[in-house]
Amino acid sequence: CPPPALRAPPLPAQNVLPPNRLQALRLCLIAFLASMLSNVAWAQSDWTATQFNLELEPQFETSTIRATLTLDFTVQQAALKHLTLDAGSLQISAVELGSVVLRFEKVGSQLRITLPASLKANTPQQLRVRYTGEGSGGLRFDKDTLQVATAFSTSQWMPCLDDPSVRAPFHLTLLLPPDLVSVGNGTQVAPQIRADDRVAHRWQLQQPMPSYLYGFVAGQLAQAQALATTPSGTTKLEYFGPASLFTPAQLQQVFIDTPDMLAFFAERAGVAYPQPAYRQVLLMGPAAQEMAGFSVMGVRYGTRVLAEPSAVWLGAHELAHQWWGNGLTNRSWRHFWLNEGIATFMTVAYLEHRFGPEEYLRQIDAARIKYQAIRESGQDKSLVFPDWDKPTPGDRSLVYDKGALVMHELRKLLGEDAFWKGLKHYTRTHWGQSVETADFKRAMQVSSGIDLSDFFRQWIEAR
Repeated sequence: CPPPALRAPPLPAQNVLPPNRLQALRLCLIAFLASMLSNVAWAQSDWTATQFNLELEPQFETSTIRATLTLDFTVQQAALKHLTLDAGSLQISAVELGSVVLRFEKVGSQLRITLPASLKANTPQQLRVRYTGEGSGGLRFDKDTLQVATAFSTSQWMPCLDDPSVRAPFHLTLLLPPDLVSVGNGTQVAPQIRADDRVAHRWQLQQPMPSYLYGFVAGQLAQAQALATTPSGTTKLEYFGPASLFTPAQLQQVFIDTPDMLAFFAERAGVAYPQPAYRQVLLMGPAAQEMAGFSVMGVRYGTRVLAEPSAVWLGAHELAHQWWGNGLTNRSWRHFWLNEGIATFMTVAYLEHRFGPEEYLRQIDAARIKYQAIRESGQDKSLVFPDWDKPTPGDRSLVYDKGALVMHELRKLLGEDAFWKGLKHYTRTHWGQSVETADFKRAMQVSSGIDLSDFFRQWIEAR
């Protein structure tokens, strides 16, 4: 689910997105894309990031951070003069290549680094960037509970490439006070207690991922665990929430459907969940985001599910993204519907599996009503946008609601067997890759043997 910046007006209540989800999206769907899309560093045609290694220390008293990024990279051209990273409003203090101090300048939100002339092509290099930063829409502090959490815009807390087509491993070390719990991407390595009593929490994501899926949480969190069993094996599940609000037993109850969700999505995708563990975190304040191997939601989601166990839309949606959005990522934000439209449809498909066909039809009817309102107001557009620089509320509704409706109509056209076979073919064929709408069309056509040109012209390409 991305993203916070343009405060969208309230959307009609009749929508495939439930009210709590809509509020979270309004709070987070613009800052992420506004910062990422308007500030994307030039494409990696001349150099390649091979791994991001970050050591970061939150300063809870001042809502600031100090950090050192170690970037492993290679250049394809020995004559390359500059390397550019997206760096938000971070304050850069030094850039080093080995023992050599490099010149750099901050141009808007980009960090432009001057490389030495002696750099050799296709040879591993290691760059260090030392910097500080402040709490922002991409890095949220809650000092009352000693909570800090990232939110979408990775370049607000680490120099990176805000480009969904660029994938790299990410290793993180968080320096925290004693007694705090952390959640990060990938596998947690045993923490280390340093001489000053700070604890180094270490996380390693070996699977290359786009930088917008990097993230972390740290705070005074209660914890609970469970297991999800699928034909491909067992996945460890971990649940977290503020210790002042939730007990481990309550966390178990909030996320009681997660094993069933994981098994359902893995079966429909034809691809096993790719990480050794999946973690779900309830945060103080608004939150609704998928990251590599974990997701975050506001505490209101937890209290709502405890009161109404069927209110699991958000938990299902963020888990669906581990396949559609993370495993397969839109090559550019012009094809954003491939992330959000498919994940929204798969959320509705899970609700059908869990609560029956009436709930599925109710969700689809709500999406149809919302889409019809957009059409009648003259805001309908192709789902492949010419750009995504300044999305309107209608644009955001299109990628979610029209995107889900397209998937439903395609399901009706192809029939059950061909539709689900096609989705598996699409997911398996492009797993771990960046995709465009043409890839989805091709996979569904190859799998079903049906020419979908007219369907795509009507539903996806038509304005």
